[in-house]
Amino acid sequence: MKLLKMLKTQIAAALVLIMLLFGSIFTLSMVALNEQQSYNVLLNITTRLEQSAQNLVTLGLNYAMNVPEDSSSYERDVKLYYRAIHGQVEMVDSITHSFMAKEFSPALTNFGDTYHPHLTPATQQAVFAVEEIWKAFREGIFEALGDDKGMPRLERAAEYIARYHSPLAAAIDILLTKIQEQTEQQLNQVYQLHLALLLTAVIITFGVFGWFYLAVLKPLRYAVNGFDKVAQGDFGFQVPVASENELAMMTRSFNTLSMRLDAIFRLIDKIQQGSDLNETLGFVAEEFSALLPLDWVGALFVTYDNNTIVLEGSYRSGKPEIAQRSRYPLKNTLLLKALESGEPLHIPNMPETGSENPDFQFLNHLINDGLKDAIFLPVTEFSPIPAVLAFATSEKNAYTSEHLELLTNIAGLITHSFGKTVRLAEHSRLAAIGGFASGIAHEIRSPLSTISMALDYFQKVELPSAASKRANLAHKEAERMARLLEEILLYAKPLQLKLEPVDLKQLLLQLLETHKAIAEQKQQQFHCKSSAASMVMQGDPDRLIQVFLNLARNACEAAPNGSAIHWQLTDEPLSRSLKVVINNPGVPIPEEHVGKLFDPFFTTKTNGTGLGLSIVKRIVDGLGGDISVHSNNEQGTTITLLFPQA
Repeated sequence: MKLLKMLKTQIAAALVLIMLLFGSIFTLSMVALNEQQSYNVLLNITTRLEQSAQNLVTLGLNYAMNVPEDSSSYERDVKLYYRAIHGQVEMVDSITHSFMAKEFSPALTNFGDTYHPHLTPATQQAVFAVEEIWKAFREGIFEALGDDKGMPRLERAAEYIARYHSPLAAAIDILLTKIQEQTEQQLNQVYQLHLALLLTAVIITFGVFGWFYLAVLKPLRYAVNGFDKVAQGDFGFQVPVASENELAMMTRSFNTLSMRLDAIFRLIDKIQQGSDLNETLGFVAEEFSALLPLDWVGALFVTYDNNTIVLEGSYRSGKPEIAQRSRYPLKNTLLLKALESGEPLHIPNMPETGSENPDFQFLNHLINDGLKDAIFLPVTEFSPIPAVLAFATSEKNAYTSEHLELLTNIAGLITHSFGKTVRLAEHSRLAAIGGFASGIAHEIRSPLSTISMALDYFQKVELPSAASKRANLAHKEAERMARLLEEILLYAKPLQLKLEPVDLKQLLLQLLETHKAIAEQKQQQFHCKSSAASMVMQGDPDRLIQVFLNLARNACEAAPNGSAIHWQLTDEPLSRSLKVVINNPGVPIPEEHVGKLFDPFFTTKTNGTGLGLSIVKRIVDGLGGDISVHSNNEQGTTITLLFPQA
């Protein structure tokens, strides 16, 4: 039954039907042609019969009109007329006997085989009539001729033929008429059948074309329209399915693809709208249930010690689970395996897998909730915190290779989008921490000013040596604390820029000349080269000075005594940008530290705050620029800044 619904079977059947119809028409045409040829032969034979009878009559009449006057003429007529009469009689005998036997020899038909005609009852009756009349007429002719073959009575025979030939001629005419009627009747039947078959073939052909339009062309038009809709951005467009053939299978695959694309893009749109993790999980639980079996979905995040993983949120049957944040060990677990591989991990039979290893505490947690099949999707590359999205269902082996392939193919997109949610959440957390730090800094600032004033007073008063040292140390720490508070406040409050045209080359040359003492503290020098006559950008001069002073101090601190700090300024015509490259020799920055240099509070200095480069990064980003760091043993540390040209 399924085979009959297949489009290839239906098309093959339609083509076979059309071929059979036209084959039948061709066969019937050949049959009609053969019938026509056969009846033509039959008509020719009947005409020969008529001609032979007419010849016999002509011979009789000719002899009656030309009776010989002497014996020599008679002997001549005997040889000529007698033989001629016998010849015509034999011909009529042969034809009538063949009609009676319905069997004509090749000598009569000129066919290669014996011809057996089909005679209707009326035609057969006419044949019997001719046979009876001919039999009597033949006996009368030979009786008139007499038994003496040497001296036949030709004159009497001629008179007999002339007097009694009419019934035979009439019977032969009737036979010829019947054969003509039979021929026309049979050919009309063949032609009517031929016409009926041809009309049937035309109707069926049009029917096949109509079926082909409805079953193939129309669904294809709908499918093409669907592809156009998706190409125009309507990712949720569904093509109607009205059959069970291959086109329906293609349409269902297209609808599944469209539905998946729509779910993915709505997931991205949902993530773009907000950073709430539970909202994102809720959307996944709601929309992905149409793509794969989904009774439970949860998000787990690795803690900073990389030893445990926390279930931050989960949804069961499309509804959020109200539960405390649960912590699970990460070592020697399938979660760690998924994180290390970076690929979706399928656990088709969780009860069997979990019972084999008691360390799989999270897996056993899912098993206790009645879940039996799960997929762990790692979120590592695009997330500041390693995480795992877990999909689970209550049926064993519910996730097929198709589901796993789907998640594998869209894993990058899902993890990228989900990673953005994590980053937004992390940024919100950092913003909250920044606001809290700013408030604390304001609260500490006033008492710290009072402490600094007291320490200034003690520096002016004569104190014992030990107390004086402690007072000086406390004064320095108070100054460091004040600088830290200033940087915290600077980092926490919104960045405000006063943009104006700035000649970056002129600003940098003047700054390096004015603050060359920074380098001279370690017998160092600033070397500045520029390949451009003018480098104008839209910037805030005070903020740019703050950026370059911070980078100059860092470069001098990192470079050895007596070395040179190289500054190079170039313009990039193709990208319409200005480039500033700062290079200092010395011990390179460890590779694992390079990616964290601009993170808040990250520092390798004993007395550093970890905010200097973070502030530099904020200012550069605010000016529409970019900053990057490269460090190796051969060239030392190179910082590259790019600013948009005015």
